[in-house]
Amino acid sequence: MRMLPWLLVFVTAQSAADLSPVSRAFQVQAVVINGCVFGTSASSAVSDLGTIDFGTATDLSSGRDAVSTAGNGSVTLTCTPGMSVSVALGSGLHGASTSARYLKRVNGAELLAYQLYQDTQRTTVWGTGAQALTINNFPPSTQTYTVYARMLNRSGFPVAGEYRDTVVVELSY
Repeated sequence: MRMLPWLLVFVTAQSAADLSPVSRAFQVQAVVINGCVFGTSASSAVSDLGTIDFGTATDLSSGRDAVSTAGNGSVTLTCTPGMSVSVALGSGLHGASTSARYLKRVNGAELLAYQLYQDTQRTTVWGTGAQALTINNFPPSTQTYTVYARMLNRSGFPVAGEYRDTVVVELSY
C-alpha cells in the first residue's frame, strides 16, 4: 500500500505541469490585381504580334484588303476576368494620326495609304482614344481580336519595292 501515495502524487504533478496542447492561428493571404498579357499566359507572353500582309500587287486602283490571323497581326490577350480593357492601335511610324496611316517604301520615301478596322465591313476605324476597342467585361479565357486592313486605292502604279509600317498596340485598364 505504500506505493499508492507515490502514484497519486506523480499523477497529480504530471497533470498540473502539462498544459498542452496550446494553439494559435495565422492567416494566409493573396491580393490579385487586374492585369493583361499579349498571348495565352504570362509565361508565354509574346512581344511581336506578327505582320499583316497585303501581298504582291502592281495596280492599286481598287485597293486591297487583308485580314490578320493568329501570329500575323491579330491581338491575342489573356486578362483578369471581369475587368475592362481598352485596346488601342497607334497611327504607325509614318502616319500623322490614326485617320492617315501609311506604309513607306523601305528604300525610298514613297507612301501607300492604308487603314485598320475593327469590323469585317471596314467601317469602324481601329485607333486610339474613342477609336480604341473597348472590352467592358473580359471573359475568363484567352481572346483573339482580328484586325481588318485595307490598302486604300490610288491612281497609277506605285513605285516598285517593299513597303512597311509598324503599329503599336497599347492596352489600358
